[in-house]
Amino acid sequence: MASPISLRPPRKRPQRGWPSPRVLNSPVHIDRVQIENRRRSTRTAQFMMNDETSLGPAREDRKVEVILQAATEVFLEHGFASASMDLVAQRARASKTTLYSRFPSKEALFEATITAKCQASGFHFSSEEFAGLSLEEGLIRIGRRFVDLLTSPEAIRTEQIVTGEAKRFPEVAEIFYRLGPERVSKAVGAYFVEAAKRGLFDYEDPEFAADHFLAALDGMDHCRALWSGRDQQASEAERQAFVERTVRLFLDGLRPVRK
Repeated sequence: MASPISLRPPRKRPQRGWPSPRVLNSPVHIDRVQIENRRRSTRTAQFMMNDETSLGPAREDRKVEVILQAATEVFLEHGFASASMDLVAQRARASKTTLYSRFPSKEALFEATITAKCQASGFHFSSEEFAGLSLEEGLIRIGRRFVDLLTSPEAIRTEQIVTGEAKRFPEVAEIFYRLGPERVSKAVGAYFVEAAKRGLFDYEDPEFAADHFLAALDGMDHCRALWSGRDQQASEAERQAFVERTVRLFLDGLRPVRK
């Protein structure tokens, strides 16, 4: 005997891999999404660096190092506008899930590359690092780090990219300024303030002096590399000699010594 034909319409089943609207709107699912978002934010905060912290766990995560290296290459080759998270994932041989779990946006990834470059160049220092040195020696060491960073091909290319795209992407220019020039200025300014407290020099505005010291180090070699397209960095001996002469000029000035 044939089974009776049902006139009831078939039940619609949700597609595999996608939760049904009822599940999406359920309190349990919403809680899970919120928890995952909080976890992602926490991971991102650990790998990013704000004005008061360092990369910390990011440097311990080998995958983050690979991603940052790949991102640096992609940004330098394509600029910020043409770079994409897909390109970075391909270059790093990482899944997009891995990439986005650590850096939720292209801006966050760019920020991390700037932070990593400054950290690798030794500009996340405290004044205590130079406490046992004379003012001249301390300035020479700080100046050498600054010149090495400023004139490196990666820094030159990054500055060119940011300058060229600042109008379309002001947030990128702000990231670069905050994590590059501003951070360096604060670090050197803190050293000058501490040196003044130790009586190493006598000037009423140590932070102003620090800014002008950095400006003196931002010489024609940097300008020539930035605007002429020459990306060959001066030799170590040339950079060392330039820093030492700049420090002597900064400390002694141009006025003749009165006898």
